[in-house]
Amino acid sequence: MTGPAADAALRHATGVLNSLTPEQLADLAAGRARLVFRPEPPATRRTRRPVTPEPERSSDVATAVETINRLADPAEVDDYLRRHDGRFTLPVLREIARGLGPTVRANGRNKTELRRDIVAGTAGYRTRSAAMSGGAWS
Repeated sequence: MTGPAADAALRHATGVLNSLTPEQLADLAAGRARLVFRPEPPATRRTRRPVTPEPERSSDVATAVETINRLADPAEVDDYLRRHDGRFTLPVLREIARGLGPTVRANGRNKTELRRDIVAGTAGYRTRSAAMSGGAWS
C-alpha cells in the first residue's frame, strides 16, 4: 500500500515506537513483547475534518500591515486606507485586518466598517491606551 494513508500510518507507527522506553524497545527487539493492531469500534472513532491550508498573504497585505503598524495617529491610518481604496478591496481589507492581530475586528460588512475597525484597532487602540495610562508611570 502506498499513498497518503500509508504515509500517515507509518508516521503514526513511528510516533508510537518513539514513545516507548528503552526497556520496552529492547523487549520488542528480543521478541519478549509485541505490537498489537486493534481497531477502534466504529462508534468511538474520531473523524477529522481535512485541514485546509492557510492562504498565502499577498505582498500588498504584508506591506499594508507593516505600514499601518508604523503609523501612530488614527488620522494617518485612515488617510492611508483611503489613499489605497482602489487596491484594498473588501477581501483584501479583511486580510489586512486579520494580519493586524486580535485588536482589529475583521468581520465588517463593508469597506467603511472595516476601515473604521482597522483604525480603531491599531493607532486608535494605542492612542486610547496611552491616554488612559498617561502619567500613571511617572
